[in-house]
Amino acid sequence: MKLRLSAFLLLAVLAPAWACSSTTKQLSVAELAEAQRLIDLGEDDEAFDYLDDYQVEDFDLPTQRDFNLMRGRLAYRLDEWSKAINYYEAFMLQAGPADDALEAEQRLLELGTELLDGKRKVFYFFTDRSRGLVTLESLSAAASYPRIRAEAMSRVAEYYYNQGRYRLAVPFYSGLLSPYFQGLGWEDGASFRLAMCFVRMIDPETLSGTTIRYAQDQLAAYLRDFPGGLHRVEAEKWLLLCRYWMSDYHLMIGDYYRRIDNWQGAHHHYRLAAGQESMGDASMIGQVVHRGQIEQAEQRLADLPQPVSALTEAVSP
Repeated sequence: MKLRLSAFLLLAVLAPAWACSSTTKQLSVAELAEAQRLIDLGEDDEAFDYLDDYQVEDFDLPTQRDFNLMRGRLAYRLDEWSKAINYYEAFMLQAGPADDALEAEQRLLELGTELLDGKRKVFYFFTDRSRGLVTLESLSAAASYPRIRAEAMSRVAEYYYNQGRYRLAVPFYSGLLSPYFQGLGWEDGASFRLAMCFVRMIDPETLSGTTIRYAQDQLAAYLRDFPGGLHRVEAEKWLLLCRYWMSDYHLMIGDYYRRIDNWQGAHHHYRLAAGQESMGDASMIGQVVHRGQIEQAEQRLADLPQPVSALTEAVSP
């Protein structure tokens, strides 16, 4: 009974407050006139302090957009970069004039890049690259101007690549190859970097055929799509190395099958390691150019028990 009575009394006390809050009239753009007057007089600090007395929720929806933009501009000019980011991002969520949207996106790109580069600091000493990364990632997804969106995407991709976080860089480089950004000048570099992400994920000590194949395919795509590309010579070098690794991979798998007496499997992978065709649906013809690898694979083929199997002999040329 006491519990029910306490709950009832609590509701009785709070109900008037809820009623008042629900009927509070939201403010209009007229309430921003004083702040605009101070801004026109060059008194940005006073305007910023004046707006501190309000929350965005105090205004009607159309005025919320003006409030966020005004606060973002003031915070930017007063070097309150964290608040500037917050208000410009809030402004971006609301439909506004194109010129104002461009301003917000340009400022976010500038602030996010400077944070990511370590040029802006917290308390003058500490970098906050994670804040810059989040700002640029949001901009790369939500910006309305393709040029700004692509630049944000590129900066995020380069950051992840330089940090060795290649899997995280892949979707951003892939995004730059979208037709949406065609003609902005990112295609050559993004295509090559995408290939290099897969190359960098290859561990020569524990070769993965899938990862090598991804790298080969992307390098080949770059050389096909950009015959005069800036990175053509480097791409050709890495493609040769990937083919070397692929031959080594097949040698490794062939050795495994030989150890477990799976002669068909060993025969299949040794043929591929030697740059031959095997079983009618797999071929490494023309892809193995290192003579030492070819001779090594051919020798292991010759060392297998003969005949191998009826099936293997049937598909062998």
